[in-house]
Amino acid sequence: MNNAENLLLPIITIENGLVKTCNELFLEQFGYTELEIIGSQLQDILSIEDHDLSSLESLYANASLNNSGVISAASLKNKHHFVLPVKVHCQGDAGTFRLCFRVLTNKSIDPITNLPNGWAISAKGNYLLSQPETTPFDLALIIFRVDNFSTLNFRHSYQAGDDYLAILGKKLQKIVRNNGLVVRYSNAKFGILLDNHQQLSAAAFRKHTTELCQTLCDLSAIPIELSNNIKVQKSFSIGVSELGEVYKSYFSMEVATETAMQRAGKYSSSKYFYATTLATDSLLFNKIVIDELPEAIEQHQIDIHYQPQYDLNNGELVALEALSRWHHRELGRITPDVFVSIAEDIGLNFEFDLSVFTRVCSQIVAWTEQGLNPPPISINISFKTMVMTTFISRIAQIIEQTNCPTALIEIEVTETTSVKNIKVLIENVIKVKQLGIAIAVDDFGSGYSSLSLIRSLHLSLDKLKLDRTLIENICNTTVDREFVRQIISLGEVLNVQVLAEGIEDAQQYQLLQQLGCDLGQGYFFDRALSKEHAEQLISEKLPQSQVLLN
Repeated sequence: MNNAENLLLPIITIENGLVKTCNELFLEQFGYTELEIIGSQLQDILSIEDHDLSSLESLYANASLNNSGVISAASLKNKHHFVLPVKVHCQGDAGTFRLCFRVLTNKSIDPITNLPNGWAISAKGNYLLSQPETTPFDLALIIFRVDNFSTLNFRHSYQAGDDYLAILGKKLQKIVRNNGLVVRYSNAKFGILLDNHQQLSAAAFRKHTTELCQTLCDLSAIPIELSNNIKVQKSFSIGVSELGEVYKSYFSMEVATETAMQRAGKYSSSKYFYATTLATDSLLFNKIVIDELPEAIEQHQIDIHYQPQYDLNNGELVALEALSRWHHRELGRITPDVFVSIAEDIGLNFEFDLSVFTRVCSQIVAWTEQGLNPPPISINISFKTMVMTTFISRIAQIIEQTNCPTALIEIEVTETTSVKNIKVLIENVIKVKQLGIAIAVDDFGSGYSSLSLIRSLHLSLDKLKLDRTLIENICNTTVDREFVRQIISLGEVLNVQVLAEGIEDAQQYQLLQQLGCDLGQGYFFDRALSKEHAEQLISEKLPQSQVLLN
């Protein structure tokens, strides 16, 4: 065997279809031990992918006909069942062959710690879970993060942070030894996949898993010494998969474990928690929404319904509010407060709000072209979107492209987080008004809605919308009734209309009418209507005064 090749390339020899020898580099790159690979069948881990060479047999046959051997594209599974694309050179004859490998890409190795990464643990986890002999007590996943790791980078350096991760990785390998796979996911998050290859009883395997978690807690109490006499002590937040739970995939196992890790993260010292099915469902739900929300926005899978708004004095239809409704094929109905909040959390609020704005403008134009006379339609826009620097130019572009009359558009500014960039917000509200679009403040009287902000914006406001929580007890408590009365009085001072949301019965309607509230919406009048039913309502435009006054 050529010494240079033996040093630089992973090499194995095959005799009568079985692996006879391998060099150290093969063991190192693919993670096997000699005991695991010698005597095994190569076809269990190697797949030929060339069109001209469809199998190992054809590779051997062509190599026998060519003194210099043949080169083929192939896929080789490492010890953790992660598939690596390789080029393989095969040379030999008479049932004995030498195969040299060159790994093309290996995205399963973390470059900082040289540990396997999330790709590797996912491949092994899915493989083991797919095996019929694997029982719910044969696998345990531990995921933990180093708490407040970023302070190490900021206080010392990113190099110090990398050194800490590398040293910690070696300590973890020493602790786990051959009892599991240790990986680094990203940042300061590590994973350990325990395989019950010793065939311990369920109780013994749980004891072993618990002892390992306690060992991690003990490890966190010992400072790790870096270069330049830097000593670092960090606590760990540790989550463990639910032992005995039947996980359908590694993904669901990982979600469950991360849920438990988040619970542990609420403490200031190292803690570990086992996952529970109930807690996992919520996080899995959110993960699915996060993964599929971008496509749902792009493909218009989120429907737009329209809830009518009426004049409380004469019952006339005065406007519609556009409301988003998402019926997921697997999760069923996802409430707007869930996906709108997630859109803000992952930075999709701008795309989502503009998508709804575009669709509503197009719908207004379509109804107008059908000969209908639609009332103004209000569109919810979050404060986070309103302060985007390109917001005004984008909605102006949409209005121009759709040719939508701005007199038929109202923007409801929905405050879901504390207001930042007040200056930009006020400037953009003024610019929206200059486009001819009406402005309403949604959910007034709850959450973060600021009187000082209303005072700053009052010259640009057209409507205050009373939050439904103020209306639900208006007939039962003096405090709520007086609170609503004061807001209606404030509307008179500001010269803006006041609309009550969530009116559900005639008693609430009549009291609001007596208090001088201008407008209202809620189940007492109509639920949010589909496009077809809203269209029918617009075409009829029958006053609701007779219904309201009965």
